[in-house]
Amino acid sequence: MGGFNMLIEFNIENFRSFKEKVTFSMLATKDTALDGNLIKEVLDDSLLKSAVIYGANASGKTNVLLALDFFKALVLHSHTHQKGEGIRFTPFKLDKKCLSQPTNMSILFIKNNVKYSYYISFDSEKIIEENLYYYPKNKKALVFERNNTTEYNFTVDEKEQRTISERTLPNTLYLSKATQENYEKTSNAFDWFRDNLQVIRSTDYPGLSTFTVELLKKDAELKSYIMKALLEADVGIDDISAISKKVSPEQLKNFPPELVKLILGDKNEIDGYQIQTLHKGVLFDFETEESDGTRRIFSLIGPWIDALKNGKILVVDEIDTKLHHLLNLFLIRLFHDPTQNKTNAQLIFTTHNTNLLDQDIFRRDQIWFTEKNNKTGVTDLYSLVEYSPRKDKDIERGYLAGKYGALPFIKDNKIF
Repeated sequence: MGGFNMLIEFNIENFRSFKEKVTFSMLATKDTALDGNLIKEVLDDSLLKSAVIYGANASGKTNVLLALDFFKALVLHSHTHQKGEGIRFTPFKLDKKCLSQPTNMSILFIKNNVKYSYYISFDSEKIIEENLYYYPKNKKALVFERNNTTEYNFTVDEKEQRTISERTLPNTLYLSKATQENYEKTSNAFDWFRDNLQVIRSTDYPGLSTFTVELLKKDAELKSYIMKALLEADVGIDDISAISKKVSPEQLKNFPPELVKLILGDKNEIDGYQIQTLHKGVLFDFETEESDGTRRIFSLIGPWIDALKNGKILVVDEIDTKLHHLLNLFLIRLFHDPTQNKTNAQLIFTTHNTNLLDQDIFRRDQIWFTEKNNKTGVTDLYSLVEYSPRKDKDIERGYLAGKYGALPFIKDNKIF
């Protein structure tokens, strides 16, 4: 069964700089502005096609993305945990009480037009609580519930699920284990994390060039989309060619594990590429002769086209790195344009580019901020909607004037 796949809401508690529970939501308000930025009438709600997160350096905005990335990695790989193996646990460290309390995360999403709600609570040794609900015909139904690590409650397929639960280690998510054992009612939720959620960190982009080349080589239609996007971005590239070369896991050791898996798959090595670009009939070496901005846009355009074509939630840290403001706008508007985004793909990103704080680009419910309390070190996450600015308000000017917080606190302008 096919259908649309979207993020509705994500909650984080006791993770890195987040101490208390914070909520990030892609639910739209009743605001009628920028109608094209909405995915309408999704199971009685409207969702946002994109959201942007602002905040000072070290305020915690990247931690929202890291939490999503961690959640995905734990779902995809926890079934490989050996007995006694620890779980990567990064609680809020500036309050000693938090070190002995679990991290809690929950997520509300849509897979193949069905809504799912998934919650986990864990520490460094075990999964403490876990539950999965889904909403067939928009009515809430339990798939499984887990308490105190080993106590399970099932309302469907009880015998089958009970058998799987008895083989689930304390440090393993039942969702991961049940899917590994081919239990149908968990596989849809697992597949959403695997197939529909893609997180790109600010350090990932060199390896993403290989991903873009793979898309170029996959079929002529994808290449035409990518070349058209590069043409629209006006970076002067007329064509791209790639010379194969072997790439081993050792050569990718500094890359994030998720990216290595994306590039290598199940292979021990793959054909890597020496990329060449064509400008007015002259070949250029991609790595040594193209600008940082051109390499950045090329690395991003592959995941962008992939997300738009396949209905993914694309999460990008520091979208503005090495990109001109107009290139940022070009990439964002691809998601807002219904002729380009026919699959209801969603974009979530962090940035420092205040030129995007424009109510002609984003609705107020699409703009989010993180602010760290200087005394406690705790990050708060909140929406511009909480400030109820007028629709004719200059949001960028208000932000830079400190009206919405989330700015660096600079004591004076002196060093010496």
